Amino acid sequence: MQSTRQINRSYQDVRRIARQSGSSFYRSFWLLPRRKRNAMCALYAFARVTDDIGDCNEPAALRTRWLDWWRRTTALNLITDQAKKGVLLASGLPTDTSDWPIDLVTKAQQIFPALHDTVHQFKIPSRYLLEIIDGVLADQQKTRFDTYEQLEHYCYLVASAVGLACLHIWEFEEPLPSQAAIDCGLAFQLTNILRDISEDARRGRIYLPRQHFAQHGLGEDDLLHPRADDRLACLVEDEIRRAKVLYASGWGVWDSLGPDGRPMFSMMWRTYRRLLDRIAQDPRAVVTRRVRLSTRERWGLVSQHFIPPLFRRLPLPPHEVEEVRS
Repeated sequence: MQSTRQINRSYQDVRRIARQSGSSFYRSFWLLPRRKRNAMCALYAFARVTDDIGDCNEPAALRTRWLDWWRRTTALNLITDQAKKGVLLASGLPTDTSDWPIDLVTKAQQIFPALHDTVHQFKIPSRYLLEIIDGVLADQQKTRFDTYEQLEHYCYLVASAVGLACLHIWEFEEPLPSQAAIDCGLAFQLTNILRDISEDARRGRIYLPRQHFAQHGLGEDDLLHPRADDRLACLVEDEIRRAKVLYASGWGVWDSLGPDGRPMFSMMWRTYRRLLDRIAQDPRAVVTRRVRLSTRERWGLVSQHFIPPLFRRLPLPPHEVEEVRS
């Protein structure tokens, strides 16, 4: 089996990867006890490297090949029960990739001991980790969605599967609130899609389904070269209304969470929901700039969750949930 020393070194590596990512959500990990914080770093590092492979500047065929290797290596290290002294690597790549844009072999050796320990310690189904890779693989092969159902499936892979894995780390009361978690991930990803309409257009990608934008008289060219006109604004407003319902359903995760996971879940939910409100204030703004929360808003959310008296005063459920339900 993997030695304690190897696992501890791996946790040091995933903490470094999470810290250096610059993600604002790394701060939210500190709302968790140390053991769960380390597990979140392992999960985050795995997802971060998976995304980096999919987003690098290499040709799509090469990215797909690397992701396939990463998926097989993930399966070997999480599913195989055989005792092992080190990380198992799938066939098909050199043993030394240090001069590649992403040093896949080194990343695997750094991440998988901690990830294996996290998965077994918190009983995370391995399929969630494989589905995260499947989502990034799908991104290499499909840049259009005809129906909302197709978009839902994609969002499940890239967002909801991550959330379901997080629930096992945060811990919950049975049964698993799977539908609420799936809806929450879809709400988060739909918010990202609205925020990134122009950025995705520059990469030749359209994530909003044809079924929706065609209803507003828009074609692919209108999404690839977006203009801040009434048609686009109405499309964005429709998606915002849909996302608000999903956020209200997603809040249902709260009722099943143990006390350790509630602050982090609340901070993530309220941050994304606040971002949706900023988009709603000016739906046309997604064409001209990346809509963000202000520094004051971000630090306000941080203080509300890190300072216990402020956290206890937060409305439960949030006002946004009550508005949808009323």
